[in-house]
Amino acid sequence: MKPGKAVALILLALAVATAGYGLILVRRGFSALATPSAIEEFAATTARKIAVPSTSRQLRNPIMPTTENIRRGMEHFSYHCAPCHSNDGGGQTSWGKGLYPKPPDLRAAGTQNKSDGELYYTIQNGVRLSGMPAFSEEHTAEQSWRLVLFIRHLPQITPEELSQMKGWDQNSKADPAHF
Repeated sequence: MKPGKAVALILLALAVATAGYGLILVRRGFSALATPSAIEEFAATTARKIAVPSTSRQLRNPIMPTTENIRRGMEHFSYHCAPCHSNDGGGQTSWGKGLYPKPPDLRAAGTQNKSDGELYYTIQNGVRLSGMPAFSEEHTAEQSWRLVLFIRHLPQITPEELSQMKGWDQNSKADPAHF
């Protein structure tokens, strides 16, 4: 078979597969409740990876990981991030469960292996076509860098810290200005 015909057949097969998948999506809808297909998950993951400029990936956190800085990041997280990501970073909240794509488990390797700059960029600029808003107009750079410190701390969070965060979380519910 000639190379041109092989390429044409491959493109035709891809077009038919894409049309078939599109038909399935149109019939079932785009509910955030449905489990994403492997294709959707691949597309979302790829989009997240290419969304962060290479210059941002190389940034290092200028805030020292002191107990006080982590605590301040933890408090800020409880007010601004926990409604979707949960205090423990697992994303199992009523808001988080209703989002598509679902908030990532911030304790997992997929997040913990990201560079400081990737986490900072995501906090500041958000992620298009997801529930992650851009916080650059609401968070100072220092607050966002402290959030990065706290995200790094999440895999080691203690029951005492989670209990403390629940107290702050109640404050955020009582004061909508914190959102």
